[in-house]
Amino acid sequence: MPKFNRENIDRKTNKPNPRSTEGLSDDQLLNRAYQTRRDDDVIRSTKRTLYDIDYAIKWYIDNEIQPQITANAELVSVPVIYANGEKWDNARRLGYLRDEKGMLQSPLIMLKRTSTVERDSVRTLDVNRQIAGNQHVHKNKYNPRNRYEDELFPIPTNVPQQSKTIYIIDIPKYVELEYEMMIWCDFTNQLNDLIDQILPYGRYLWGNEGNRYETAIGQATFEVTNTVGEDRLVRATIPLTVKGTLLSEQEARISTIKKMYSIKKVTFDTILDLDVDVFSTTTVPVALLQVSQQIFSGGAVQVSGGTSGTIDAQTLTYLTNLSDRQAVYSSATTVTVTAAAALNPVTGAAATKNEFNVYINGQYIDKAVYTWTPTNSSTQTIIFDTATLGYTIDSTDTIIINGRWA
Repeated sequence: MPKFNRENIDRKTNKPNPRSTEGLSDDQLLNRAYQTRRDDDVIRSTKRTLYDIDYAIKWYIDNEIQPQITANAELVSVPVIYANGEKWDNARRLGYLRDEKGMLQSPLIMLKRTSTVERDSVRTLDVNRQIAGNQHVHKNKYNPRNRYEDELFPIPTNVPQQSKTIYIIDIPKYVELEYEMMIWCDFTNQLNDLIDQILPYGRYLWGNEGNRYETAIGQATFEVTNTVGEDRLVRATIPLTVKGTLLSEQEARISTIKKMYSIKKVTFDTILDLDVDVFSTTTVPVALLQVSQQIFSGGAVQVSGGTSGTIDAQTLTYLTNLSDRQAVYSSATTVTVTAAAALNPVTGAAATKNEFNVYINGQYIDKAVYTWTPTNSSTQTIIFDTATLGYTIDSTDTIIINGRWA
């Protein structure tokens, strides 16, 4: 198996290193089939980072929950900040935050991400492993090779190629993130109002547009902060559990999105020149039987000469499906067969008289000697010209009709 060559290669000055492989197959990094340029498309590389999840949670609180309290008979919107190291240390050590002028900040909501871990539900399912097949495939029919045409004012162009742009994207990593949301207010009733506004959003999808994540609200804890010479503050701490996904632009120096075009296929048609009409005889040409495996494998053969058209698997089955039926004596000139003629898959009509052979006591009978028009009904009537035949039909005669029966 070839190694994953993780070294940076300058393809203008360096050739593939044969020592980078352990077998006869090509180095996977140097496989040109997976190296389609992306500097000429407008599809941006998909990326979902921890910052995207942090932003989504904060955006949802600001724009969807929109926490407000009543202060001095007025509605006041509660600001939401994301805690950096210094702010979080002050909040934990002192129990409150001050602004640049030294004033206590209240009311205030502060978010802090405390942990990130792989989800237990997918830990044993190999979802988060970078293995072959763990990818999403998206197809885009429009591309420079297959442009749309203007139906009202068509511009003469070459026949568009049946080509689709394919983007292969790695499956994101499923993680679980823990947050702490700290809320400060001046009065307990204000804090209660904020808790009442936030709790109904538990188990909702928090985020914006396509950046949404299931969020669970944990048990809220309350405490009172008293500072010397300042007003007291009431504080609540609410844990949030967010089920998110992470996908970086590159993993192990390999892009998580790859671009390629649909595979082109070259097909070769087989054309047979037949001397006879295959629908006017019970004999199947040897040349047609020699390509039967190709036909039954899903291919088709073009025929010309005595027959013009396409022979597919259904038609070849019709031609080769020959069976015997025994006729029943009716009179000295007439016999009947309880069977229906097969339907020709090309014409849709019943098989013709030329697609059957009649034998009396093992002797082949020329078709000019009898009159019969095969139908797809259950009873066939054959009338013989006994003057031309030279004898009459007897009840002890064995009459077999071989041909294309249903």
